[in-house]
Amino acid sequence: MIRKLNNKGMTAVEILVTFVIIIVIVVSMYNGILDLKNKETISSYKLSLVTYNNLLTKDIQDDLIKIGLSTVQTSALDGNSGYRITMALKDGTKRILEIKQIFGCSAVDSSDVSTLCTPYNIPENRSDEFSISYGPEGDLTEYPLPDLGHEEINNSSGGTRTIYSLRINAVEVSTANQVFSLHIIMSHPDLGDRYSIDIVSPINYT
Repeated sequence: MIRKLNNKGMTAVEILVTFVIIIVIVVSMYNGILDLKNKETISSYKLSLVTYNNLLTKDIQDDLIKIGLSTVQTSALDGNSGYRITMALKDGTKRILEIKQIFGCSAVDSSDVSTLCTPYNIPENRSDEFSISYGPEGDLTEYPLPDLGHEEINNSSGGTRTIYSLRINAVEVSTANQVFSLHIIMSHPDLGDRYSIDIVSPINYT
């Protein structure tokens, strides 16, 4: 007796179920790869910040420790755009630390301009600008903040402007108890404000 072969093939329901299973697997793999890539990006951001912090801190602390700090004066940069810290060293030379901290409104939504920009007289077309410079008086070296992600936004005039994710959120300077203390708080959407640049040195220590 010869059996009949089942030549029906896959039904529409079976094909649909198989298709759905494949989609679920592909989406799960994509999300896993995307999550891994995000973790690698965050790790590289952290490494860049630590490297930047170590480089700047070492250059400043070397001068303050090896030569010694006599006096410290803090003033505002032109237009209240940041801080200028003048450090007189024990060998008679000076070191200048400039921290530029300009908050702009070019990345602010138009609906928020009246509350976030207008009360503080911040022009709508001004971009954020953050930088740190250090060195002997008249010969400063700029230490550009590392690029930890940025966004290109089209201007109404047809050009583009770059909005960087890393910013200098706050600067705290103190000379209390004959100790110079500088705390520069960095801010980033993915890292928060957990990272900072900290400089500490006794003043006129003998």
